[in-house]
Amino acid sequence: MLKLSHWYRMATLLLALLLAACGGGGGSGSSTPAPTGFTVTPGNNQVTVTWNADPGVTYWLMYAATATPIDLKNPPANHAWTPSNGITSPHVLTNLTNGVTYSFAMNGRTSGAAGGAQTASVSVLPKTAGSNWMTGTTTLGSGNVRGVAYGTASDSTVNYLAVGAGGAIYKALEGVSQGLLTGMVWSTVTPVATINFNAATYAFGKFIAVGDSASNNIYTSTDTTTWTAATTSVTTKLNAVASNGTTVVAVGDAGVIYSSTDGSAWTAVATTASAQNLYGVTYSAAGYWVAVGQGGAIVTSSDLVTWTLRYNTGLPLRSVTASSGNVFVAVGDSGTFVKSNDGINWTAQTAFSATTLYAVSTDSVQFVAVGQSGKAYTSTDGATWTAAPSTSSAQDLFAVVGSASKYVAVGAAGANISSIN
Repeated sequence: MLKLSHWYRMATLLLALLLAACGGGGGSGSSTPAPTGFTVTPGNNQVTVTWNADPGVTYWLMYAATATPIDLKNPPANHAWTPSNGITSPHVLTNLTNGVTYSFAMNGRTSGAAGGAQTASVSVLPKTAGSNWMTGTTTLGSGNVRGVAYGTASDSTVNYLAVGAGGAIYKALEGVSQGLLTGMVWSTVTPVATINFNAATYAFGKFIAVGDSASNNIYTSTDTTTWTAATTSVTTKLNAVASNGTTVVAVGDAGVIYSSTDGSAWTAVATTASAQNLYGVTYSAAGYWVAVGQGGAIVTSSDLVTWTLRYNTGLPLRSVTASSGNVFVAVGDSGTFVKSNDGINWTAQTAFSATTLYAVSTDSVQFVAVGQSGKAYTSTDGATWTAAPSTSSAQDLFAVVGSASKYVAVGAAGANISSIN
């Protein structure tokens, strides 16, 4: 009898351990059938998990960096569970690695009971954003929106900021609408001026917006809500703005270039080497500022004092960007496309699109260009480009920015789209 009792206790212990390994518990509830409608959609360093949730059921998700199907009763050594208090649909799982295959499976239970039957295992590959785009859940007014940036506000929240005609300003909180089910959720910021904002960036813990005005066309904000005009009045139309972390540079019509080390006090650069309108500006780790504009003009500077005209033939260039590997890409009208591997020597490339490209950006993983009629293109090397199947926008797109989790583009008639894969 003692031996039988001992065997029974050992069997009970082993069963409890097995249930715990399957995400189970010893509560008074019950196991549930396998969740239905289980899908896993890959994104940029993340996935969005959805299923048909039933009231009162707690759902647990197991995942692992493996292409081998997951068996919840015999999990792989490197597996992980979502939090023990369960998750709700849709669930966004972040901090995954692009280019690595992950497998997922789920089960459910009530009142802390053992986990029930699992779903079929699903394997997906998180990947860099830029291929599939979703329209925002809110329209950014009816005017043109020409600038977009993202950064951390004074309350420690990360926000996207969009600016446009008539002083329009909109913001969207990072971490909201991360899945493919809905697009970005934007809210309107009370206008601070009636000028047309043409561009925005984030530097010195501030959002900086520039545009055109007869009085002052540079405004800054640390919280996205309260905006302050620059202490140094700039009245020349500014079309683009960029920062290298210690200095911010704005460029505009007639070749004007201004710089600032705090976003508030601005100084006109003495020599620009081009009287043509400048539409785009960027900085690279190679130590060069590069501005592009009318007539295909490209001017560069290493000190913000002496500027050299590097290229000046062809259709207007609307935007320029540089990767961490110092690959420069400039895009413009009628598919104009110019590339450089050093910022000094530039070569016109075979157009990858016949449409006008208004903006190009990079997160240093890939380049993304957007333009006329809602077109979007991606490239990993700045030379070979792939068109997105659809951007869900027929409006012209004037600006694009890439972050760790997504790309966001804005444009004509309040158009705004985002991509996480």
